[in-house]
Amino acid sequence: TAPARPRGRPSRILKITGAIMFFAIMFCGGFVKNAVENLGNPTSITNLSSFRARTAPACSRSLGRIFALRGGEELEMIDEAAPDKERALAEKEKGNDFYLKQDWENAMEHYSKAIELDPKHPVYLNNRAACLINLERLDDAKTDVQKAISLEIDKPMCDQDEKALARSYSRMGTICSKMGNHTGAIWYYKNSMLEHSFDDTATKLRYAEEAMREAAALAYIDPAKSLEAKEKGNKLFREGSYPEALKMYSEAIKRNPKDPKVWNNRAACYQKLFELKSGIKDAEKAVKLDPTYLKGWSRLGQMYYGTRDMKNAVKAFKEMEKIDPGNLDASKGIRMCEQASGMGGGPAGQAEVERRVRSDPEAMQILQDPQMQSVLKDLQQNPTAASKYMADPPIARKLQKLIEVGVIQTQNGPPP
Repeated sequence: TAPARPRGRPSRILKITGAIMFFAIMFCGGFVKNAVENLGNPTSITNLSSFRARTAPACSRSLGRIFALRGGEELEMIDEAAPDKERALAEKEKGNDFYLKQDWENAMEHYSKAIELDPKHPVYLNNRAACLINLERLDDAKTDVQKAISLEIDKPMCDQDEKALARSYSRMGTICSKMGNHTGAIWYYKNSMLEHSFDDTATKLRYAEEAMREAAALAYIDPAKSLEAKEKGNKLFREGSYPEALKMYSEAIKRNPKDPKVWNNRAACYQKLFELKSGIKDAEKAVKLDPTYLKGWSRLGQMYYGTRDMKNAVKAFKEMEKIDPGNLDASKGIRMCEQASGMGGGPAGQAEVERRVRSDPEAMQILQDPQMQSVLKDLQQNPTAASKYMADPPIARKLQKLIEVGVIQTQNGPPP
């Protein structure tokens, strides 16, 4: 009979356990540290079971099966939960079948059974949350997803499922979005994409960002402050300070985007600054908000005339006639377009421009002004400089006169 092993000497089982610990640390990190510290007497079957319970879930992917020796006998640490996990997986598949049929209640019932059988599997919680979202039970869905996220991130890094975590984050983003928490939704969608980039998550992120912008714009609306900004803009416009007036009208639009007058006023600023494309968009918005708004149609006709789009200019002036038959501004606008139709770049068009200039002493004087000659030369070389010159009231008035007689013709913008 072999002599009894002194109590102070390390046993064979301890050496083997130490080897297993080293192997586990190499593959999974230090997750077995606390289990070994509490192991106590390594020859105790009870403590070995405790060791298995603490380490097997985390080691299962890296180590496969864990063995221990007691008195020379090899004991296999079998995962008694395996049958339950198989049944849980079967319940999940049943739930998936019902989910594809959009039968949320029955799908949720099977996902719940899967959770009972394997409560630490995040995917089952995540799937049940998807059913709860469709049933508009958002608080319950939020609880499930929060637990799924916790279960996943509590795993050792080597065992974490990046796709599953990304889905959980994305699902939480959907819940936040439905609850009106756009900031939270954006945070979760971005974190989901850090884990794994799903196409639908990127789309959801864009929708959430747009929804947050719309919510911010809605919260900013204040008709009283809009009127205040509009009045400041009107004053600046009368003074010829068009860029500053433009800022005030833009503020008025943000404060009350359903007021057609502020859109039309900003269009007038764009017209003065030769930014006719932007002016057309604002004038179109004005008449869309109020189809009977005469000033809006008049402004739109002028804008199209400025871009030499006579067809649409005539349409705008004819809309004025429908609203107010016999309107003098509408009739004048239509005649202007008809006369301008023959004023292209050919000899007939040039002759008409020369005739207009000779019959207008003010236009002749402007063309003979050395400063204006320098301005016109600069505009020919650099059309984008029009905004700078239109910010100078005296020069802006002279340029407007030259536009009226046809010396300056704009097309898709402000080139002379």
